[in-house]
Amino acid sequence: MAEFPKKPDRSELFGYKLQMMLGQGGTGIVYRAVDPDTGQIVAMKLLRANFFRNKIHKRELAKNVKKFIKMDHQNVVKVLDFISEDEGDVIIMEFVDGPDLKWYVDERPFNLQERLVILAQICNGLAYIHDAGYVHHDMKPANVLFTRKGQVKICDFSLAGSAGMLSILDRGMAEQITPMFVSPEVIKKEKITKQSDLYSLGAMMYIMFTGKVPFEVDDLQRLYTCHLQQMPFHPTEISEICPQNLGDIIMRLMAKSPKDRFKDCHELRIALGEIGQSRI
Repeated sequence: MAEFPKKPDRSELFGYKLQMMLGQGGTGIVYRAVDPDTGQIVAMKLLRANFFRNKIHKRELAKNVKKFIKMDHQNVVKVLDFISEDEGDVIIMEFVDGPDLKWYVDERPFNLQERLVILAQICNGLAYIHDAGYVHHDMKPANVLFTRKGQVKICDFSLAGSAGMLSILDRGMAEQITPMFVSPEVIKKEKITKQSDLYSLGAMMYIMFTGKVPFEVDDLQRLYTCHLQQMPFHPTEISEICPQNLGDIIMRLMAKSPKDRFKDCHELRIALGEIGQSRI
């Protein structure tokens, strides 16, 4: 896998001067760029040519971005614009100057209190997105960024949308989500709700508090079968430093049926707060 950041594969995009390529995935390539009019440093996500499933999908994303621009929360990356012209389709966002959660888990020593604080910020940002009527639909460690001051920001809204519209459009969206974090209902092409994000968050928490992925398989279909039919080992069986009640929360988040998970991020924060009071 390519190491990032690295030299960009082009010098300009829509007049923006590209400074480096920050990453790439199934939905597109992200660049650090400079706004030619203001000199502001921004992040630009160039969506892949096959990203849109139909004209309705593109129209819906463009409409959503106009709403995302109005959203403002300290734990959510600010969306600035959406450009769709001959050069391609680009989402322009606030540039965040620190690493992502994947780097943090891989490189930082385990500290329960610190990780609970990070998780609280993730919950705050995700609650704000849900309360605005949207499902993020691509929650994973690479989409949680840190500023250099340690503030957490959820990023990448290329797959986000209202729950109702996602259910209509996203018959093939499971293939665009990182497989380790896809919920059972997405695989089954059932109704998508904020509980789908909570399942993905549970998989993220599993990694944060055990250092392991929930399902250690190397075959996509076997992984999907695990999401659909198999519960992971309880986190306390994997890591003795994960508290029992925190492990219970993670297992509830990863329940196969959405109704068996937490109702929303607000209910989850209350449960996490009780861990903080008893352990910190």
